[in-house]
This record gives sequence, structure tokens and C-alpha cells, in this order.
Amino acid sequence: MFTLESVLYAFIDESYTADRYYVAAIIVDEKHLAEVREALAAARGYAAGFGVTTEGIEYHAHSIMTGCDGWEPVKGKPRAAIAIYGDVLRRLSGLPVKLIVRGVDVARLNARYRYPEAPYAVALRHLLEQIDLYARRAKDVAVIIADEIQGQASHIAQTMTYQVKGTGGYKPSKLQQIEMPIHYGKSHESPGLQSVDLAVYLYRRLDAHVETNRRTAAKVAELWESLAPIRYHVWRWDP
Repeated sequence: MFTLESVLYAFIDESYTADRYYVAAIIVDEKHLAEVREALAAARGYAAGFGVTTEGIEYHAHSIMTGCDGWEPVKGKPRAAIAIYGDVLRRLSGLPVKLIVRGVDVARLNARYRYPEAPYAVALRHLLEQIDLYARRAKDVAVIIADEIQGQASHIAQTMTYQVKGTGGYKPSKLQQIEMPIHYGKSHESPGLQSVDLAVYLYRRLDAHVETNRRTAAKVAELWESLAPIRYHVWRWDP
């Protein structure tokens, strides 16, 4: 079934608003997994300079920006939080990894279809198609590890049907370069999941949030631009 030269790991997480839903993946060749772990470990050393007790702390974008879940030393200190965020993104951007983001406009999805799929299911399917395409070009097989989500058992079952019936849509795929079933894991145990959380949160902030402060908008754009070296495919579907 697979054309295999090596194994890729695709770490998946989601971020959303009422009107937009995004699911993203950071793809890492198995031989580079340690580099992702080492990058986050080095970033913790940087964060410690701001008074953050970094042992066991999770790199979670919302927690960093709101100063909770161990990030309290930077609560109310946006410059410190952004400096920490920017530092870890720059470390990730220098790694041999690739970032894929797929989104869907939820309002348009609900308006177009009488019985629309869940936005997560739609964005995940589109993301898996892109991961499969990337793996096929690289002549690799992709193992999927996604952050835990409510109803994940049904998503596991649904994605497994794609290799039998195809994904449907404009360019259907049977995801032949993806190892099924997909796996759901805990983000605090996975540097890969923490890395993609940082990326997808940032893109959601860029694409779905109207910034009222010009400096904040410019900083968000600057942080997103720092990921340019690893961006492989970024797209939002507007049904």
C-alpha cells in the first residue's frame, strides 16, 4: 500500500472562532524528532530569563499570551509574552520541518449546506489530503498524531473510511501514504503537538481576528512571517 523510504510524523492541532476553524500540521521526519524536542528545551531556557519556572511547562499559545498554566510571570506583560513566543517560533523556523494549515469559513459552510459536516471534520479531511500529497512526493509514509479533542473516536472511524471510499470533493484521495488509524495524544507529552499549537493559534489570530491596535497587528504579522521558512501550504476554504 505504501511507497516507503522513511517515516514522517505529522502533529496536528486546531484553533477556531465562531466563524473560522483551522487545523494545522507540523510534519517532521522521524530522524529529526529529537531536534524539535531540543528546540523547545532551548526555548525554555530563554523563557526562564523572564522568571518562568520552565520544568514541565507546556508551550501552549493561549497560556503564554494570557499568563496562565505556569506562565503567570508574564501575565500583564505583553512584550515579555511576545518575546517568548517569537523566540520559540524562530527556533522552529530553523528546523527541517514543514507547516500545513487548512481552514474553513464556518458561517459560509453552514449557509451552503443543509446538513453541514462539523468544521473540524472538514478541515481535518483537507489537511490529511495535503499531508498525503506531501508524503507521496517525499516517497514517505505519514503517521498522524493529533491533539486530543472531544468526539475523537468518531473522527478516527471517519478518517479510516477515506482509505476505502476516498475523501470525496473536487480532488478525492484515498490517503494511501497515511498510516491509519490516526492517533490522539496529550499535548503536554508531545513537543510536536506543542509546536503546531503555537503555529495554528498564530494563524487564527492573523486570519480570523480583527486587531484594533496597529502595533499588535504588525507584531502578529511579524511573528507569522518568521514561520515563512517552514510554511508548505496554507489555505482557507470559503464554501
